[in-house]
Amino acid sequence: MFFYENYEQSILKLPIKETYDKEDLMTDDFLYANDNKLEVFWAPFESINKDAKVIMLGITPGWTQMQLSFNYVRKNIGGEKTEDLLRNAKREASFGGVIRKNLIDMLDGIELNKHLSITSCAELYGEKNHLLHSASALRYPVFINRKNYTGSSPSMLKHPLLLQMIHELLVPELSEVKEAVIIPAGKAVSEVVRHLAAEGQIHNKTILYKFPHPSGANGHRKKQYEENKGYFQEKLDNHFS
Repeated sequence: MFFYENYEQSILKLPIKETYDKEDLMTDDFLYANDNKLEVFWAPFESINKDAKVIMLGITPGWTQMQLSFNYVRKNIGGEKTEDLLRNAKREASFGGVIRKNLIDMLDGIELNKHLSITSCAELYGEKNHLLHSASALRYPVFINRKNYTGSSPSMLKHPLLLQMIHELLVPELSEVKEAVIIPAGKAVSEVVRHLAAEGQIHNKTILYKFPHPSGANGHRKKQYEENKGYFQEKLDNHFS
């Protein structure tokens, strides 16, 4: 289910800026759904890489990722085919900022790069982007009181709107890339994937549960990563053997 065409004219009305403010993008023009203090805004995260070997699954695009994606689309709209535009916007924004460096270090640490025959997983965000499908449990940016939703309050599996997004957007998306390894970033995303797997709604055979969220704000990241590193490596060895 894709909605880009519904928002194309609103994108064209945006000023071209180096950095957008929340007042630019968190508007009625881009409001996808809301429930009291919880708001979901559409953003150009609709590209699906059907040939990917790995799915990196986050919670939801945060404000940083949202404005990076809009920035790319606004600057390049009309100059690229829609398919290329959306693919490049997602590559530019997914796990953008400091989070991306942490993530690359973690993926290289479990030798995913070797299984993909690349020097470093940094290449997944460059010329080897075709090997990666970046996604989120909640495809579009979710905010509570205009602040990034962090995956816990409310629970994605208990809030009707969020659960609806998972079933309507995530499940069909994962079915398009069902041969890939799923790496759910953080406890909340792992819970969503476990739930869907238990329901028989996803069929990916290899899932790296317990993979910590790469955010620098995750104080338990390094400890959790080291504790499960061997398990991650074993799962990858079995998948790619």
